[in-house]
Amino acid sequence: MASSPQNTSSEDLIWLVNHRTRRKIILAIGDAGRISASTLRSSLKISTGSLYYNLRQLDPLVAQDNKRNYYLTEKGLAVYKMLKEGDSMVLNSYKPSSSRFERIVSNIFYPSWILVPILENTPIALIVSALSLLLTVALFINGKVSLLLLHVYHWPSFDLASTTLSIAGTVLIMYCYLSLTTQLYDEYRRRRILGESQRVDAGRIRSLLISLLSFNGQYVKAFAAICIGLLPMSVYPFLIFLGRVWGHNLVYRGGSVVPASLAGNVALVAAQMACFIILTTATSHIRGIRWHISALISFSLIYLSIILQYVVLGLSFP
Repeated sequence: MASSPQNTSSEDLIWLVNHRTRRKIILAIGDAGRISASTLRSSLKISTGSLYYNLRQLDPLVAQDNKRNYYLTEKGLAVYKMLKEGDSMVLNSYKPSSSRFERIVSNIFYPSWILVPILENTPIALIVSALSLLLTVALFINGKVSLLLLHVYHWPSFDLASTTLSIAGTVLIMYCYLSLTTQLYDEYRRRRILGESQRVDAGRIRSLLISLLSFNGQYVKAFAAICIGLLPMSVYPFLIFLGRVWGHNLVYRGGSVVPASLAGNVALVAAQMACFIILTTATSHIRGIRWHISALISFSLIYLSIILQYVVLGLSFP
C-alpha cells in the first residue's frame, strides 16, 4: 500500500521540494491547473528523462487524470500555495532554527553560498570548471605525477599522455559513481515514501538509464562540480613546484610510487578533505538530497580511491 500524501512527513516533504526543478514543476502544474507532460516539458525547457524522473519523485504531490494530464493533489496544492507566497520560504518553514555557531560551521563545511551561484549560472559554471580542469592538468604535468580518483602516483617514468588520460578517466569515473549512488538513494527514498515497489518494465529501465547517464538531466552541473571539486588536489603538485623553485623536496620521498613522506601525506589528506566538502555540497544541491547522505557518498570516494590504489599497485608491481 502506498502511504497517503497527508501522511508524508515534513522531512520527506523537504526532500521532495528541496530541488529547483521539482519546485518549478509544482508551480507550473499549479498555475495551469491541469497540464500534459509534453506541454510541461516545453514550458520548463528540460529533458524528457529529467521531467519524468522528477514527476516520479513528486508522486505524493502530483497525480494524473484519465486523460494523462497532471494535476496537484491536496498536499501538492498546499505546497503550491506556500511556494507562491515565497518560493524558498516553504523550505525554511520546515527547518528548525540554528545557532550562529551552527551557521558558521555550516558555511565552512557546506559552502553552498559560493558553489551554488556558480553551478546555477551555466556560462560561469563552464568557464570556472574549464579553468579548474586546465589548472589541475597543468600542475600535475608540471609535477610529473598522475591523478587517479583522489590519489596521487609518482611513476618511475613520466608519460604526458597517461597523466592527461588519468585525469580525464578520474572525471568520468567520478561522474558515473556519483550518478549511480545518488540514483540508488533516490530510488530507495521514493519507495520508502510511497511504501510500494514499482513494476520493472522496459520503459522503467529506459527511464532509469537515461537519468543515470544524464545525472538526472543535470550533466553540465555534474561535470562542472567534479572539475571544480578536483581543484584542491592541485595543492600536491603545486607543492612539488614550489619545492623545485626553492630547491627542496617538500612532499614526497624519492623512489616512491605513492606519497611516502609525512608532508606528502598531510598535503594529500588535506586536499582530499577539501574535495570531499566541495563534492558533498554540489551533489546535495544538484540531486536535491540531504547533506549528510551526500557526505557519505562523497566520503566513499576516498575509500574507493584507497581500494583502487591497492589494485593499481598490485597490477603494476605483482
